[in-house]
Amino acid sequence: MILSRVAIRAEIEAGRLTIEPLDDSQIGVSSIDLTLSESLLVMPSIEGAGDIIEPSKPGFKVMPELTGRGDLRPIPERDPYILKPQELVLGWTRENLKLATSLAARVEGKSTLARLGLSAHITAPTVLAGYRGTLCLEMYNCGPYRIKLEEGMAVAQLVVEQVESPTREGYDGQFVNQQNPV
Repeated sequence: MILSRVAIRAEIEAGRLTIEPLDDSQIGVSSIDLTLSESLLVMPSIEGAGDIIEPSKPGFKVMPELTGRGDLRPIPERDPYILKPQELVLGWTRENLKLATSLAARVEGKSTLARLGLSAHITAPTVLAGYRGTLCLEMYNCGPYRIKLEEGMAVAQLVVEQVESPTREGYDGQFVNQQNPV
């Protein structure tokens, strides 16, 4: 069941959902706006592609692999990042989340940005019960326009859901307590 604004506020009040920082204006009818933090990991262009990555290799960890290949850049206030068509960047939410084991969530794009061609998470929307940390957004420009990305802009939304039966333990995978690397 997707939580409404009233239910989201009740979960925050009860301490089962923590989002910091959070302004009440970010809470919509049935979602919470997520904003972009101060840096991006810019991935190599398609023209420079050619390296092979082996995610099935034992011990593979995606973030060390990508940070070794990408370019970590701050987003200066006076110099926003311009995302070109067919460009992939990883960005992090400014918001740090903590979900109780009775809650899960999905990250969805903002329709205004989607209509410009910005995919905010490609195909990884699931935030598992008990998750804690910031969210890494896989942002891809599949449209024909260059899109200005600025620190603090609303780039995605979090849809919070009640888990039918709370899990015994929360998410404890490779992305637990993930933070912006800057």
